[in-house]
Amino acid sequence: MFLWLVRHGEKEPHARDVAKTKLTDKGHRQADILGKRLKDENIDIIFSSTMTRAKQTSDEINKYINVRIEYRDELKEIDRGVCDKNDWEYVCANYPDFVKEHKRRETDVKYPGGECGEDVWIRAHRVISEISVLGLKNIAVVTHGGTIRCIICGVLGLPMAKRSSFGLPPEHCSITCIMYVDNRKILHIFNDYAHLQYLPGLL
Repeated sequence: MFLWLVRHGEKEPHARDVAKTKLTDKGHRQADILGKRLKDENIDIIFSSTMTRAKQTSDEINKYINVRIEYRDELKEIDRGVCDKNDWEYVCANYPDFVKEHKRRETDVKYPGGECGEDVWIRAHRVISEISVLGLKNIAVVTHGGTIRCIICGVLGLPMAKRSSFGLPPEHCSITCIMYVDNRKILHIFNDYAHLQYLPGLL
């Protein structure tokens, strides 16, 4: 089985309701090109976060692969609590202990009023478990940068504190692929954005 983890396209600046933040025009273009890239991968089904930007990305992709889309709240982005509602200067001034731990990257620290990586994996794992028994070969999961990192650590059995070790945040509409072979899970592809790399303005 190939688990294709896809980050949504570029989104608008955070609205009051983070879950309803939409794709920009650039984000729609990114998703359209990603759909063309995935067209030949024989995707059997799409599982998507219920956040608007992920749903829009799924719709763009599905113009080319035409499969069923299953929406799951469990695939939403990590809840960053007060960090989603305030700038970093405010967070540093009001939550210095969190900021200190966050910068050290040694523990799976919980965002003030939000989640930690393990919280995300607990919910996302329910969907990954559902996917693993479908008997399908290629499953696309359209989700978010933080959630992708948590899924990688969870599937590979790595500590959640290590999730930031996987390079920079995945590019918008990049592809990460986990391959299931003989009861092993292998990180086959990470943050592949070759389909966007040579197109002006899309990275």
